Amino acid sequence: MPSEADDYSMDRPREGDPRRLIRQIGWAAVAVVAIILFIVIDRVWLRPDSAVALTDVTTATVERGTLAIEVQGAGELEPVNERWIASEVAGSVERILARAGETVAAGDGIARLINPQVRQSAVAARLQLAEATAEHRRRLAEFTDRRLAGEAQILARQADLEELELQLEAETELLERQAVSEIDYRSTKIRTERARAELAFEERRFEELQSVLAAEREASEARIAERESALAEAERLAEGLLVTTDIAGTLREVLVETGQRVNAGAQVARVVDTAVLRGLIRVPESYASRVVPGQPAVVTVLSQEVPGMVTRVDPAVTQNSVAVDVAFEAELPVGVRPDLSIRATITVANLTDVLFVRRPLGVREDSPGEVFRLATDGESAGRVAVRFGAGTLRHIEVRDGLDDGDTVIVSSTAGFDDQGSLQQVKLKRR
Repeated sequence: MPSEADDYSMDRPREGDPRRLIRQIGWAAVAVVAIILFIVIDRVWLRPDSAVALTDVTTATVERGTLAIEVQGAGELEPVNERWIASEVAGSVERILARAGETVAAGDGIARLINPQVRQSAVAARLQLAEATAEHRRRLAEFTDRRLAGEAQILARQADLEELELQLEAETELLERQAVSEIDYRSTKIRTERARAELAFEERRFEELQSVLAAEREASEARIAERESALAEAERLAEGLLVTTDIAGTLREVLVETGQRVNAGAQVARVVDTAVLRGLIRVPESYASRVVPGQPAVVTVLSQEVPGMVTRVDPAVTQNSVAVDVAFEAELPVGVRPDLSIRATITVANLTDVLFVRRPLGVREDSPGEVFRLATDGESAGRVAVRFGAGTLRHIEVRDGLDDGDTVIVSSTAGFDDQGSLQQVKLKRR
């Protein structure tokens, strides 16, 4: 049986054992060395230099001067004068006389139609006019005969009256000499008065006849005019079988084919006047409120800049953009045509004597923001709060926070995440 002394020696460790102390010190030294190695590897190999190279960022200098507030947009050329050509009559397309892209003059044919009924109507109208003309001539001859008969009646009555007046004058002298009876004198006087009345009646009837003949003549002439109008309309419809353009320009498209049935009023082709073009520019809806008619614009057409002026701003928004019409104030380059792609820069305002800088990435107009401003020695950059104003795609107004001549970083600062609180970053030159 073990003794009490042996139990004591087995349960309690030996005090002051040097081997155990050495092991503890060794493990602690290994841990410290491992930590130091990890820091060295991280700092020296993985992150050899915490400073940001100036060549990796883009800087810009704050300037004072005039800042032109511009709005940019893209679009295409469109004709000012454009005409849809429609068929005035129904028919079948016999022949296409012009193709899309051809230059046409006013009156040139585009397509020829066939419609036998239209041609027959023109022939019938021509025959009806000839018949009405012959009837009118017959009536004119009849009117002349009736007028001459009325004039003959007046002349006969006038001759009878003059004969009786002479007889009455002679019998008056004979009555004073008592060479004629009272009865014969009175009889002659009565016949004279009746002849005078009959002459007056014939004259009134002749006047009425003149009025009747004039009315009948007008009615006959109206029938002639009606037939002439009908013939003119029939001939116009017959001429409408040849579809022509009434303006000069370029035939943009032809909507019919040979053999196709075309109804009256159907669109056959579209002609545009390529001599006068305007720019149709689409600007983002966020900038459209600044654009108004009368503002100057510079349009890039076939790599050439052409000055212009805003003439119209569409009140509606389509696909997040607003259409703006620009009239050109100079000749366009040779070779332009409708639908040619263009770009435009519209000057909406000129801010004078203001601070501005190249637009930093991510800043917004009329709102606060933060940028990194370079120190005077160029070895570091500190974050500063800035109040921005109006701007363009390239520049923006500085209202507060920066001074003339300050240099700021305008590119992305995503690589500054290793710089602690980002309130101050180190810079180095390569």
